[in-house]
Amino acid sequence: MATVRRSILATFAALAVLAAPASTHAAETYLALKGGVWAPTAADGISSISGAFTSGKLPASGDVELAYGATMGIIGAQIAGGYMWSSTTNSTGGTVNANAVPLYVLGQLRLPIFFIQPYLELGIGGLANFANASVSGVSLSGTKFSFLVVGGAGVDFILGPILLGAEARYMYVTEQTFDWGAMKLSGVNITANVGYVF
Repeated sequence: MATVRRSILATFAALAVLAAPASTHAAETYLALKGGVWAPTAADGISSISGAFTSGKLPASGDVELAYGATMGIIGAQIAGGYMWSSTTNSTGGTVNANAVPLYVLGQLRLPIFFIQPYLELGIGGLANFANASVSGVSLSGTKFSFLVVGGAGVDFILGPILLGAEARYMYVTEQTFDWGAMKLSGVNITANVGYVF
């Protein structure tokens, strides 16, 4: 019993020592709106069945997200969701639209320097794609869900209760197969961020 008590006390002492450097930085939470560009990178982002569509790359388009996060010294965490969209039309007039909703959690390694906080981030989540296609007057639609891995870097400027920032990250999305073909939605997201720190 005495050994168990000593082990518990030693564990609490070790946690107190590890937490001591972080205690000099008060934990801050924030809510941020992100907006920018989503640039799919797969050269074969669209592949068709029976040649209904021209295979190729999805064009760059838009990305908006809402994030809730917390920082404590050099450590940060964030949960976010958003909406990304892209559309392409082939030479015969067939169109394919990707309407994606990413949801993810990530951890951050931050380097606070006064009000400037550059960071690296890594996370996982899921992506729902509400895609549709039309060719020769026939419309098809479907919903697919994929695994998502996020990695990137950014910088936040904490100006009192206002957060301003910029972020660039790569989102790996597993391939999705629809009735008309396959879509690969992996790509780069570049956003400007504005938020409120509380």
